[in-house]
Amino acid sequence: MTELTNAERAAVEALPYRLASETVNMAVNGRIRLCEIRLRRGRPLTITSNGKNHYSRTVQCTEEDIELTLRKLCGNSLYSHADTIREGYISYVHGIRAGLCGKAVVRGGGIDAVTDITSLNIRIPHRVRGAADGIYRLLERRGFADSLLVYSPPGVGKTTVLRELVEKLASGESAYNVAVVDSRCELAAGLDGTAAVDVLSSYPRGRGIETAVRTLSPDYVVCDEICTDEDLAALRHAVGSGVRIIASAHGRSYAELMTREGFERLQKKGVFSLFAGLLERHGRGYKTEITFTGDTEEAEQGACVL
Repeated sequence: MTELTNAERAAVEALPYRLASETVNMAVNGRIRLCEIRLRRGRPLTITSNGKNHYSRTVQCTEEDIELTLRKLCGNSLYSHADTIREGYISYVHGIRAGLCGKAVVRGGGIDAVTDITSLNIRIPHRVRGAADGIYRLLERRGFADSLLVYSPPGVGKTTVLRELVEKLASGESAYNVAVVDSRCELAAGLDGTAAVDVLSSYPRGRGIETAVRTLSPDYVVCDEICTDEDLAALRHAVGSGVRIIASAHGRSYAELMTREGFERLQKKGVFSLFAGLLERHGRGYKTEITFTGDTEEAEQGACVL
């Protein structure tokens, strides 16, 4: 690794100097990409790259390190990020998202605040050219008629695949109009120059899907990590309005996904006719579990490399 990307540089610049210096040294000397930077109070500074953790041998993170980094990520205004902090994350520049861990203050059955932050996980998005080529070709062979759900365990690459798929769908002579509902200001990172993309930033997913369908006349609506009843209801409405959906969810297999009541309802309603499970990385692509449900209740399934 010889040069940091803009997103990597921004993440490093959010760190106190000694952590920033050690992060760059670890990345350069180890020739690794910065995918995640983890700060845990009283623990070694950690870099995650391509699913592997690299621990600093000399630098441990202090409470002050975490406090200074948190304030930099919030632009010295914790109050302005209170809503997302309650949800466990902070959105930063270049699509960077920092997950945080601390003590929840619970009132009325809901989380009112998070205090005593003990760890931060700074996630840095990267473009991976070609990561969605196989899934794009699958959609193309099927005449771009399907709504698609991409699933995998955390950290395998759902968001990366969706990001690259958006660019392919929204580029070229036959570009589709694609509305991206980017609830956490992460999914659309690096898509600024893509011709036919409209980005709804920081919208709750359900509200963003409804707004996109109502106001933007999209061919596709793309969103990440669907999970709530509101998300699922908005997806049903969008497909009923003739809009194709591309979304992602956490899951290790199609069978596991269908054990969840909400996803089983979506399948029975025919919201998604194509499911792509990312089982593991395979070069620039993925070993993939593909399931097509079509207009019948029976699923056609097979594993392949895309």
